[in-house]
Amino acid sequence: MPRLRHIFGALLCILILGVRCAPAQQTPDQTQDQTQDQGQAQPAQPIPAIRSPLASAAGNDSGDLYPDQQKLEPDTNPLAGVQDLSLGEMPVTRSNWQPHADLFVGATSNALDSAVKTGWTLWTYVLGGVALHRVSGVQHLFVNYTGGGVFTGGGQDSNGLYQALNLTDQFKFRRFTLAFLDQFSYSPEPSLGAGGFDDLNGSLGLGSSFTPSQGILTAREQNLNNSSLAQLDVRLSKRSSLTFAGGYSLLHYFNNTNLSYGDVLFRSGYNYQMTRNDTLALIYQFSGLRYSNFGQSINLNTMHVSYGRRVTGRLAFQLAAGPEIASFQTPITSSVGGAGSGPTSSSTTQLYWSLESSLQYGFNRANVAANYSHGVSGGGGVLAGSLADTVSGSVSRQWTRTVNASGNVGYSRNSGLGVVGTATPNHQTFDYWFVGVGISHPWTRELSLQGSYHLQYQNSNSSFCVGVTCGTNIIVHEFSVGVNWQRRPIPF
Repeated sequence: MPRLRHIFGALLCILILGVRCAPAQQTPDQTQDQTQDQGQAQPAQPIPAIRSPLASAAGNDSGDLYPDQQKLEPDTNPLAGVQDLSLGEMPVTRSNWQPHADLFVGATSNALDSAVKTGWTLWTYVLGGVALHRVSGVQHLFVNYTGGGVFTGGGQDSNGLYQALNLTDQFKFRRFTLAFLDQFSYSPEPSLGAGGFDDLNGSLGLGSSFTPSQGILTAREQNLNNSSLAQLDVRLSKRSSLTFAGGYSLLHYFNNTNLSYGDVLFRSGYNYQMTRNDTLALIYQFSGLRYSNFGQSINLNTMHVSYGRRVTGRLAFQLAAGPEIASFQTPITSSVGGAGSGPTSSSTTQLYWSLESSLQYGFNRANVAANYSHGVSGGGGVLAGSLADTVSGSVSRQWTRTVNASGNVGYSRNSGLGVVGTATPNHQTFDYWFVGVGISHPWTRELSLQGSYHLQYQNSNSSFCVGVTCGTNIIVHEFSVGVNWQRRPIPF
């Protein structure tokens, strides 16, 4: 027995020394070639990590807020794809599920609910849901669902429902990667700057042109916002690939005071990786906007040249710009009526410019993100098409071991599609600002306390009404406190 122990010990020492010495035996050229091959390869696109339902409001993702950058998988989203570039994702090697629940109470000034007649409204959010990862062979499935309701105490008409679902189902083959994505919400809030509750279920990181725009402050009304997309990435070589994507997005209001529309989308692009971190892409996109309760249609043909740079855990930047050709009916009006009731005297074609950009930067204890887009949009439920500029930014920081702070700010400008040489009444412009701060304090390993304040301000060159408030401007304050429970991932 002692002899066996000595032999085993000697073998173990040889193994350890061999592992430690193996990298040193590689020549610098071999190491560089391997690094370049790894950067040029197109591995499986990482599925978004499981997020806290209020990650955007409090900066609190599952697990550590700022994980070790060495643990992150590199982002492999194609630059011409439907998702923005990211800093990377935590690897998921085993199927798991993760339940969560939330309770929030708050107060809002200048209530945006038409059924509320007071200056301040008290409300309560009660939510619950589950996130699921399933890893099986070539398939990787991610699902995150959150459901519940908001209760204002102002009667049944003042209450609302909240349902949200994010889904990504990816299939990776040797030269092809096929992905199906769906981002769905049924909510009484708009999707931009709504007191931090626009992103209760997290996000799939879809590009701005693949989600319906709601950059105009409107009354609190139930609305359905959905984007269903499919994407195919074909690898031509270690440096190049083709991307094809298509789908349908929908913005639908369950009343007769807002404009609902659907958008048929198609995109194709060529990706070329210049270096390990830098990529170029040529992109063509078609978008067909159709309004269900108004006689208007808009066809957009957009050509972009795009540049992207990503450093895992540190930087993700992309910029796409180019011409945008828009064809629509004139004159345009923002009146709401039955399908086909609007004026459709003639069709006109106008040339605009389009730009989409996003930036994420990771520090040791903080993350910063910013987005900007310019181009023709659906009009936010108020205008029958608009020229929109939208910019937003956010920062999250771990102040201490137990206190996480976050902030967000944004601005959206929507101008009616005024056409030179036509009598167009749709020259109204809406300027919308929002800003918010939030704080989160873990109570236990699975329970955290959260609080936030948000401000929304909107003005226009013409009078407008939001709920029971009418005029040329409106300001809204919102305070909230709450509790978030999130179970750690449970393998299955």
